[in-house]
Amino acid sequence: MKQNIFWMDKDAYNAIGGTGFSCFSLPHLLWLAVLLTGILLFVFLYRRAKNGRRKDIRKAVALFLILFEIAKQCIVGLTGTSAATHLPLHICSFAEYAILIDALWPENRFLGSLLCYAFLPSAFMALLFPTATAYHPLSFFAIHHFILHAGITAYIIARYSSGEIRNNYKGIWTTFLAIAVLILPIYYIDAVFDENFVFLMDHGDNPALKFIWDLSGGSGGIAYIIGLGVLVLIVFHITYGIFAAAEKLGKHTLRH
Repeated sequence: MKQNIFWMDKDAYNAIGGTGFSCFSLPHLLWLAVLLTGILLFVFLYRRAKNGRRKDIRKAVALFLILFEIAKQCIVGLTGTSAATHLPLHICSFAEYAILIDALWPENRFLGSLLCYAFLPSAFMALLFPTATAYHPLSFFAIHHFILHAGITAYIIARYSSGEIRNNYKGIWTTFLAIAVLILPIYYIDAVFDENFVFLMDHGDNPALKFIWDLSGGSGGIAYIIGLGVLVLIVFHITYGIFAAAEKLGKHTLRH
């Protein structure tokens, strides 16, 4: 039975009485502790690596994330899980593609802002408020969720903390424009196929999105999308402030 539970999707798991876990429960906190340790270790090792070694690490992480996603799609097909629900059309799915391009073309400037302003906060929030709570905490789909988002977080933090990515205020608006263009086809897919990729149709029980949902009238639609846009801009500005404060603190520490 334990082996069966490991591969079960949330519907099959719920059908046998599985209740999953809740945010900031013991299983979730244990996951966060393990992942935080792994992220810090990765960043430490990456910062100590030479340029040639860093190049190999970046490519290895990018390849792992893509192959891990392919593995999930294979498991979805083999277990009869709803393929539509697990299509790689979420924000952090696009982070995988961006990381792959960034690893092959590290000198680019556009992807740095996209990674830091859009994908890092998204991955961080996915770790704090995981959608995998409906699964057993040690099931394949829960493991995939946590490791994928931790990998994205570790890659971006390592690149930034090593001085390989530099952000500016202009990056907020170029990133916002890129995300706005990105969600247009996703919104169409959600509307036509009754899906909820990028949470454009429903808040998905995410506390922050639920607040926007209620504030915009509680019925979705354009008002909710506009609310999401405002939330995204707020998150981008907060992220920019955190990066700016970290840079000032780093310069101050070096002077003393």
